[in-house]
Amino acid sequence: MTIDRALATATALSIALVLLIGGSLVITDERSLLYDAEKREIEKTAVVLTTAMNQAATLSAIHSELLSVDPNVIRMMTAGARDELQVYSQPIFDRLRGLAGIDVMHFHDATMKSFLRVWEPANFGQDLSSFRPMVVATNHSHQTQKGLEVGIKGLSLRAVSAIMDGPRLVGTVETGVRLQSLADLAKAATGGDYALVLDPQLLKGAQPSATGPSNGLVLDAATDRQLFERILGSGVVHLSHDSYQIAFDDGNRTLGVQGKPLIDYSGNVIGTILTTCDFTALRTYANRSLVTIIGVSLAGLMLMFAVIMVTIRVAVIRPLRASSESLEAGQPLPASAATALSDFRRLFAAVHNAAGTRGAQKHDQSEA
Repeated sequence: MTIDRALATATALSIALVLLIGGSLVITDERSLLYDAEKREIEKTAVVLTTAMNQAATLSAIHSELLSVDPNVIRMMTAGARDELQVYSQPIFDRLRGLAGIDVMHFHDATMKSFLRVWEPANFGQDLSSFRPMVVATNHSHQTQKGLEVGIKGLSLRAVSAIMDGPRLVGTVETGVRLQSLADLAKAATGGDYALVLDPQLLKGAQPSATGPSNGLVLDAATDRQLFERILGSGVVHLSHDSYQIAFDDGNRTLGVQGKPLIDYSGNVIGTILTTCDFTALRTYANRSLVTIIGVSLAGLMLMFAVIMVTIRVAVIRPLRASSESLEAGQPLPASAATALSDFRRLFAAVHNAAGTRGAQKHDQSEA
């Protein structure tokens, strides 16, 4: 291998190694920035639904407390006047359902049995003490309780308040908000999609919602049921006590999916809150940035290689070649073989002097 090729190979490998290390660091940093941006975006989207749920629970508590201190409600509950209570509470229920998304208004007697379901007045008399811990807690403490709980109507954000006739408990009343309305409201505000996925053990007779490996989960409220059926069918959703984030390829879209534990009034994980964001544009921008980095690196490699090779050829290779040709021909070294590099200039001078001395010796020997 000639010296110019050896220098060219060493130079190219050195430049490529430097650019590879630098490019790897830049790409790693780019990926980290992309993940942080996606996480911030999906967190901002998810917090809208959780905030709406917290506010809905507070509003449910306000509604239940207002009903619990209503003198007419107290009188009817004390008298056990179910039909009269139905006539009185039905307009209230209809108004709250239209204005605030209330879909549960349920009165219970002091023995924790269902007294009146306003939306289904013929269905009453069930003992709630075995599966409604919120009703039990209110019955014992006489304090309003609120949170997520599964009832006969399904999962709702509920609040239960005690109905007191003086110091005596005459019953309890609960109001609940349907979670579908909250998910639709959050989607209207953010553009993201939301779903609540439940453990089927909580719902009698419920079947998994997806045909694929859905991990046996049941889809409850959802802003786009077909989308979340596909996500559940991929098998990536699972119950967890911690939040997690995954990427889901939905045709020509790249979606970020966040799962947060859905915790009921008793502190049990009963499902997962799913939030999705469309990260297609963000991923496309990141890929364009990656292509730009690679293109700039290759252009820099070629430019630096060309500059270094021209410098080596002008300062080293050409002077050496000219000197070699002159020495082989027995001619004096040409002045054009000098170089601007100080170390090589010294070498050139030494070779020039040695060649001159050798030539002079040969000339003396020939004359002798």
